[in-house]
Amino acid sequence: MVANPKEVLKEFADQSSIHGLHYISDTSRHWTERVFWFVCCALSWYGSYSLMMNSWEAFQTNAISFVVETTALEFQTSFPAISICETDNNNNVQKLATKIYGDHRDYNLDEIVREIAYFKGMCYYIKEFCLTGQYYCPTANFRELALSMRSTCEEVFLNCTWSGVRNFNCCKHFIPTETELGICYTLTMANESPDSDDYINMYSNRLTGPSDIYIKLSAASQVYIHSSVDVPYYNTIATDILHAVPGIYKQYKITIKDIANEDEVQFVGVHQRKCRFPWENYLSVSNTYSYSSCIVHCRRQKQMEMCNCTSHLMPNSKESEHCDIRGLMCLNQYYAELSVLKKKNSARVGLECHCVPSCVETEVDVITVETFTMSDNESIIQLMLDQLPQERLKRNVIRGRLDILVSLGGSVALFVGASILSFLEIIYYFFLRMRNVRIESSLTKMSKKL
Repeated sequence: MVANPKEVLKEFADQSSIHGLHYISDTSRHWTERVFWFVCCALSWYGSYSLMMNSWEAFQTNAISFVVETTALEFQTSFPAISICETDNNNNVQKLATKIYGDHRDYNLDEIVREIAYFKGMCYYIKEFCLTGQYYCPTANFRELALSMRSTCEEVFLNCTWSGVRNFNCCKHFIPTETELGICYTLTMANESPDSDDYINMYSNRLTGPSDIYIKLSAASQVYIHSSVDVPYYNTIATDILHAVPGIYKQYKITIKDIANEDEVQFVGVHQRKCRFPWENYLSVSNTYSYSSCIVHCRRQKQMEMCNCTSHLMPNSKESEHCDIRGLMCLNQYYAELSVLKKKNSARVGLECHCVPSCVETEVDVITVETFTMSDNESIIQLMLDQLPQERLKRNVIRGRLDILVSLGGSVALFVGASILSFLEIIYYFFLRMRNVRIESSLTKMSKKL
């Protein structure tokens, strides 16, 4: 009977299926033979460890590859999402300013009302006129003031036409969306229901040809083009912002490059694929994940950290979190820290956010712009898909979970000659076997005493 852990270890080495160990434990062999096999086993274990670590590192950092697909005839391309965000409403601003300050007022005070309604992080006029005590200024409930001054959907849109042949109800398809710029109106394929009577098929393929949309607006607005999961935000790049100017008809031709994902991509970790799917959401400002929403979430956290309040236009924010007039001054004071994005560990002043792109983002580029003047005091934006995409990017999994399992198992089998059952022997000998030996030893001692 095996009496102690040392003997259990020898028994394990003698009977284990792991190659080489029984040569080391065999005391009948010359010591030089045992040393030789010890060195061989040590080198084999080291080689196995090195190969396993290399495989694991490759799995962690290089599990995904991008390829360019050129099977253009099969592409089903969705038109990019379009968001209309009002930038000014002079009539409503003047009405509210007149209500607060009267007809005979310093017209700089109108800018106070405008800064509240279209707050973008800075409030020069509020700082200049509201903190001196000379003028009365609203001190709270800024969200209600902003909503009361902004135009309704019916006031913003005059006409919408899809692909030149179909007029549709703008306000039924452009859905109100909370953004950090205030309420915007967004048209996206994600909001279109195929079961609806006036469903807009925003897909383009070789049967439908390139699509376009024609939008006539009455309010001063900015038009954002983005992927279906994104939203307008402070840091939207300038090329993705189209300015609707009264009396101007602008025609934009755009190109789209989609990103497709292999089915197995969703089973790879976020840190490996370096992107998130919309349903992998942890953000408080949005119901789905996107890079833009992540930046807004990051800004919200920083605002709370620095000023203990957040902008009154912040999406999904509680009224108790909204800044009063002192809070707005704080946001204004730290404008650079809250508005400008910076890279990780950069020394410059700015907002550092650890956000990864969305896995379903679309690359949209404006390639040409044509401008025409009109006599009417309205603006027209026409977005046209220049041509059907001829290529798209696709994420493929080159090292999945099964691949890493096979690679690790192959490394152990090659260098050590072991299998999963060999490692179960370790558990058996040093836990179950040793426990039973101790129990048997105790029972033997008790029986001898009796």
